[in-house]
Amino acid sequence: MQSYFQSICVLLIFFMSASSTSARDIYVAKTGDNSADGSFSSPYLTLSKAAEQAQAGDVVYIREGEYEEVLAPTNSGRENEPIIFQSYNNEKVVISAMQALSNWQHDVNNVYVTQVDWDLEQQNFVMQGDTVMDLARWPDNIDGDPFSPNALRNTGGSDSSVANDAYLDYAPGIPAGDWSNGGSIYFYGDKPGSGWTTWRAFITASTDTQVTFELDKSPSWIRTFHAPGDKGDFFLQGIKDVLDYQNEWYFDPSTKKLYVQLPDGQVPADGLVKMRKRTKTIDLAAKSYIHIKNLAVFGGSIEITSGASHNLIYGVTSLYGNYTLGVVSGFASNNQSVNIRSDWNQFNTVGNVIENSEIGFGSGTGIYDSGESTQILNSYIHDFNYLGNYDAIINARGGNHTKVLNNTITRGGRDAIQGFNDNAEYAYNDISYSNLIADDCGLFYTVGGPSNTEIHHNWLHDAYSSGTKKKATGIYLDNDASGFTVHHNVIWNTEWSSIQINWNGRDINIYNNTMLNSSGVMGAWHKDGTEFSDVNIWNNIADNSAWEPQSDKQNNVVVSATAGPFLDSENGDFRLKPNTTPVDAGRVIDDITVDVLDGKPDAGAYELNGDDANWTAGISWEPKLGPSGMGCYGLPGEDCRLPIEAEPRAEFKQNQTADEGTTAIVTVTLTDLAASYPVTIPYVISGTASSEDHDAVNGEFVINSGTEASISIWLKPDDVVSEVESIIITMGIPTNAIVGGNDTHTITINDKTAPPNVPSQPTPNPPNSGAAGGGSAASLLILLLGGLFIRKPITRWH
Repeated sequence: MQSYFQSICVLLIFFMSASSTSARDIYVAKTGDNSADGSFSSPYLTLSKAAEQAQAGDVVYIREGEYEEVLAPTNSGRENEPIIFQSYNNEKVVISAMQALSNWQHDVNNVYVTQVDWDLEQQNFVMQGDTVMDLARWPDNIDGDPFSPNALRNTGGSDSSVANDAYLDYAPGIPAGDWSNGGSIYFYGDKPGSGWTTWRAFITASTDTQVTFELDKSPSWIRTFHAPGDKGDFFLQGIKDVLDYQNEWYFDPSTKKLYVQLPDGQVPADGLVKMRKRTKTIDLAAKSYIHIKNLAVFGGSIEITSGASHNLIYGVTSLYGNYTLGVVSGFASNNQSVNIRSDWNQFNTVGNVIENSEIGFGSGTGIYDSGESTQILNSYIHDFNYLGNYDAIINARGGNHTKVLNNTITRGGRDAIQGFNDNAEYAYNDISYSNLIADDCGLFYTVGGPSNTEIHHNWLHDAYSSGTKKKATGIYLDNDASGFTVHHNVIWNTEWSSIQINWNGRDINIYNNTMLNSSGVMGAWHKDGTEFSDVNIWNNIADNSAWEPQSDKQNNVVVSATAGPFLDSENGDFRLKPNTTPVDAGRVIDDITVDVLDGKPDAGAYELNGDDANWTAGISWEPKLGPSGMGCYGLPGEDCRLPIEAEPRAEFKQNQTADEGTTAIVTVTLTDLAASYPVTIPYVISGTASSEDHDAVNGEFVINSGTEASISIWLKPDDVVSEVESIIITMGIPTNAIVGGNDTHTITINDKTAPPNVPSQPTPNPPNSGAAGGGSAASLLILLLGGLFIRKPITRWH
């Protein structure tokens, strides 16, 4: 029996070994051949061939070039044996959904035409060179900014009750043409109490001053709160008659001909103009344990759907992954550059990760997530929702246990993040510039609950509406939001409230936030019959006292907007100075004030000398070098450069003199961007000043991106008169940089202690006053001894 079991074990070991050694490296190259064997010397030609062949544990290396196809693996990997698709040796790989066009013929005036053999309908998308072209429109898009509608103000229209045969009037006149032949209207209604969204509709009829359309939207408030009769901004697009301006296009679906007009009426060179031919670049539907690494995709989406689970997108640049006309009945376009989607009646999409990637530019959403346990990590996600509807840069709806951590998220037509997933965490993100089209929204937006969601350690800043209502907020917990804990966030430069809570806000905790430069620190709209319950506002800092009255307020601190307690608020450093009002002003909060080391919590987002005293938000890589660190791919929209070959020099700025009782800022600067991040620069502290004079200790500068990092040193005040003292910071050997010429920095400390008052000498007795001669000598001795006793306590030794 023992021999039998030994044989079985040997066979199991053999099969396991065979399985682990069967993994192969597969190569794809633009010079390859699909009849080859896929080796390094005989690579395949197409991604589809490699994707068909790859099995669990295989690595597919993709050689440099642009691949005009969809990467769609045939097989799934396994846990600990993923199938990996990645660029070979940092070569530049682009998977493109676009098709270069040629054979242009002159049409009329400055318009040229060519034949294509496909039609993506609302998702047709055209570029010339690096410029996104506009579907022919009126009025023209003069400034070229997709967030700027370049619209007109209508003069009238149907009221909120009209869903069928709705209409818009424009008395000065509408350009002639058959607007019912593919024409559409964009409308943004901004009457008081509205302005939350835009809508679009296909035109069914027109006159010289009016267009007619169906406006049966769901939900109905898209129409009822944004009716044409209440006035707003509009433009029309989609017919050839208005193809009259540079960088415009028109597509005739009946003939499949594309018409374009370029700047200065130039003839399109072959290959200059590209049109989207596919809507996807990577399709992982129903596939699991697939890793996509260190490459770029352009013009099409990444699909993680139909139960696709445990996949990784890492070091990927995705630009213009979605583009759509946006005529829909609902409030969002259902277009996104990364689509992580579950169908909870059939399958769950579980455990997918987007990490260290750039997701940029699109008319719809950047990342849509209705999955389970999705993680969006350390990624730069920007410039989405050109439609101005309920698409968002990140749209988390219908999923749970989402983690959105350490991302830089910026520039959205409405909200930057829509956070509707339950049991979610949003932390250490740098979030900015929402509301670029719509109003009454914010950097983070949600409704309802209970969500059991935590929003913490984020920077939320610079939210301004495009219109005049000025309703751009930081964190917006709208209509009956419940079950949110909001702590250790810094919210600044929001033209509306820092935090807005509406209707029946319930079970909401607002702890240890710093909120500055808003119209009101907290706002609320209590619809008739609604009120807050269990809303706690504790340990916060604000520069005004407009706290929400229907809440429990404890240990909050109001500071001056101009002379605040922060190290350098003008440059985004909201750490506290020692001995300022918020220090030790907070109360202990279980599971919140966990980084307090002295048992005395500070108010606000930063705990002085706490366990996480210097936390930062946003990505930890340099965006100008791209997520892979390889620099530009040569794609439209990129704002980057190639990495340098030599390591940059690290140098201190010039020496400084500072008064005791103040904070000195010491900055180290790189002479150029680093090829790799983070750059760490160790330093040691020396000099004539001691720890009684300052709080500096040996440490390191860390530069996660860019070229600068700083530390702050508190110069302690005292009542002792001192000689001139100094602190010397000496640079050690950096990582990913080299030492430059100025490797030391000296802080000269100005002593601000006033010298003691020394009693003036008594007037000596005049000659022949009758005093004994010995008395004069005794007085002199007393004065000398008195001088010694006065001087001794103010002498300091080092």
